[in-house]
Amino acid sequence: MSGPSRRAVRRPVLAGALLGTLFLVAAACAPMPPPPATGLDPNTAPQAGVAAYTGDGPYEVGVTTLQLSDRKVEIWYPADNAQVGSTPKDVYFIRSFIPPTFDPLIPPGVNPPYETNAYRDVPAAAGSFPLTIFSHGAAGFRLTTTELTTHVASWGFIVISPDYLERGLANALGSPPATPRSDTLVAGEAIDAVKAASATPGGLLDGRVNSTKVYPWGHSAGGGTTLRLLQRPDVDTGIPMAAGISPIAIAQGSATPLPAGKNITWLAGRQDGIAAVDNVRTGYDYTPGEKKIVEFEGGGHNNGFTDLCEIGGGGVAALAVATGLPVPEALLNLGNDGCVSPPFADSPVLWPQIGHFLVAEFRYRAGIDAQPVGLGDQVTASLPNVIRYSPAP
Repeated sequence: MSGPSRRAVRRPVLAGALLGTLFLVAAACAPMPPPPATGLDPNTAPQAGVAAYTGDGPYEVGVTTLQLSDRKVEIWYPADNAQVGSTPKDVYFIRSFIPPTFDPLIPPGVNPPYETNAYRDVPAAAGSFPLTIFSHGAAGFRLTTTELTTHVASWGFIVISPDYLERGLANALGSPPATPRSDTLVAGEAIDAVKAASATPGGLLDGRVNSTKVYPWGHSAGGGTTLRLLQRPDVDTGIPMAAGISPIAIAQGSATPLPAGKNITWLAGRQDGIAAVDNVRTGYDYTPGEKKIVEFEGGGHNNGFTDLCEIGGGGVAALAVATGLPVPEALLNLGNDGCVSPPFADSPVLWPQIGHFLVAEFRYRAGIDAQPVGLGDQVTASLPNVIRYSPAP
């Protein structure tokens, strides 16, 4: 796709003012190729060093929301480019995920919109697309990572993201769900819901979801969900981001069991103050199957992995402080990790590099790329923030 990246021209709408006041259709119609043969060395594949997926994919991105039994799931999908027309980009508001009890404490004008790289309810592109599920972290919500969810969808994937209310932002602010459920049950309901939508004749996603396999990925606590989803028979690959395993958990036998024969790519920020890079390396060492670890210089807990450092022009934690909200210090530290430069890189610097590894891994595992593209350690030459990358098992 030629021209400037959609990501490069996105800006938080009115953020400055608010803070101041306080492969196209033909290719898509072709049948999916068979899964690639295993055992290919990502360092000797012909395109091992090509950072092919830092830019936007060939599809514009649509977005829709489905209601589950007690929560919502967001769905991003490849859109029919010709049908986008003058549809405005979708926007979300952080205030939508804050408990109503906080309304009297927040000035009415403080509600910064965040413009995403997706278009609400536009027609889907022709074809059947592999299914991925994103899981947000603690004090998060289903839209925390739209820069990456839309990036993955633009390369020909369905991306779903349910609200994990049990660890969500409202719960962190004192409003837990009425009936807590496990993250794997929530993820399972979300997967079933999108399958049902794909089986609904005439619906927006009619026939668009190839759910033979499901590819989970998640941020922080959502990385733990990703690891637990590896127990599903339709999951053989997972990508935890800014999530590790402590040596103590392994020694005590409380670490999440990781099945052999499954693939895990660990993505880590080297300056992460929440999920220390040493614990990510421990998770990598603990992985019994095929594995990779990618470390990003300047990466904290949130920058590059979420939208959170860009919301409101300075990040959600800075916005909370500016409005005088009574937010616990631990929660502010969680939300602010990665958002202050230096030592952290700006999120727009890291998003394309992280997005490359997500797309490259999913495309290879889904059989779209018959051989790995950009998954050899040579790729670090063109990705300046990738410091440590080990594709070896």
